[in-house]
Amino acid sequence: MKNNFKALIIDDELSARDNLRYLLKNYCPSIEVISEASSVDNAVQEIKKHNPDVVFLDIEMPQKNGFQLLDAFDSIYFQIVFVTAYDTYAIKAFEIAALDYLLKPVDIERLKEVENKICNTIQNAHERIQLLKANNIAVKKLAVPYKSDYAILNVEDIICVEADRMYSILHLKNAKKYVVAKKMRYYESLLSENNQFVRVHRSWLLNTNHNISYSKKEKLLIVEGFKIPVSKSYKEQFEAIYMS
Repeated sequence: MKNNFKALIIDDELSARDNLRYLLKNYCPSIEVISEASSVDNAVQEIKKHNPDVVFLDIEMPQKNGFQLLDAFDSIYFQIVFVTAYDTYAIKAFEIAALDYLLKPVDIERLKEVENKICNTIQNAHERIQLLKANNIAVKKLAVPYKSDYAILNVEDIICVEADRMYSILHLKNAKKYVVAKKMRYYESLLSENNQFVRVHRSWLLNTNHNISYSKKEKLLIVEGFKIPVSKSYKEQFEAIYMS
């Protein structure tokens, strides 16, 4: 395993760059900050000059935001860790394709978790960043934690998402399933612009593109072998979409 990783910090606020550099130096010995940038255009030059392993990227910056950095590269060969004061961005981008994200003010323990993840998954940057670029309108692919890395899933292959307390179970074709430490509302928000996904029960999110049998009398769905109840609170919404 590589012992030292070259890092670039991109943030328009000098104090934010100084703080993150200090934390990395004192708490993340495997990460060496080799350069900084205060704008996307400047960052592109620094990345091409220094070839970093990981980029700590602020999102809200003047002129161009952090996401626009991706457009400057045909091939992404570095990991991206988003750093932001706005946790709402996580729903649409961070864990779809970025290595991870940090909320400001940066928590030391979370930063250490990111360091471990960099060490374990540095080799897979290109595939996940391409997902981020492809998903900018509606989510078509997901990267979900699997063993020590990520599994890349086609959204169309998801049959349903089942809530299990603090977890969600993604049920896919061919009896595959992935248990993810995210609540149901995370996936409901993530897939909100994909009209094929409909919430039918507090514990079930359904992909209506699969073969469905529905009993209005029993308020029960049968989808690819799954028996899924339709609760009263979601019945009208589901029938308006599915029965139209």
